[in-house]
Amino acid sequence: MPQIYYIYILYFAALYLSCFLTGCLLVRKSRPLEYKLLVVLSGLTLVVETVVTQYDLRRIDGRWMYIFFAPVECGFIIYILYRASVHPNIKRLNAILLGLLPISIGIAYWLHPAFSGFNDIADFFYDFLELIAACSFLTDVLLNKSDTPVGRQPLFWMASGILFYCCMFTLLGVLLNYMPRMPRRYLAPYSLVANTFMYTGFIACFICLHRARRRNVAASPYHIH
Repeated sequence: MPQIYYIYILYFAALYLSCFLTGCLLVRKSRPLEYKLLVVLSGLTLVVETVVTQYDLRRIDGRWMYIFFAPVECGFIIYILYRASVHPNIKRLNAILLGLLPISIGIAYWLHPAFSGFNDIADFFYDFLELIAACSFLTDVLLNKSDTPVGRQPLFWMASGILFYCCMFTLLGVLLNYMPRMPRRYLAPYSLVANTFMYTGFIACFICLHRARRRNVAASPYHIH
């Protein structure tokens, strides 16, 4: 394998590990459930990506693991944003998105029933649901009457990272549809940028939560329920 591939692997390993360790160090047991779930999600991501990388190094296709992990990740993200939402209509919208998740999985595998590899149709559904959830939460933040600045609301950073990630991969899916013969190595920069924004958003969320605690800021609805 080329040396650049190993640099790519090390970068992602450092990104996922940094995200998980930051969450473990900065999120206390007294924090709301959504932040603890975000730490759990970071840990699951680290485990899954480590296993997939081990498969790749042995030249074995390990993408089948995403069949099981991708809907779990999507469910975690929507549920976290559902719990953090304050506006009743936005909370209701995220509840509907949670209900649509199993329906979307059923439709995706009815349209493409093969389980031997990752289902691109299902992946599109996951990105679309996460995109709506992130946009709705950011709208909720803007509608919030709290005096806390937007940048000091921890999950704002998580939602922003998810928004960028989903936009990148949605555009990438369209590109692959029109250019199916594009070599996979050309997709690596898109994946690197998208994942960097998403997991940097997670890390910024943990740091923002920790700083808010240190400043003893009066809790807004986005901090403690």
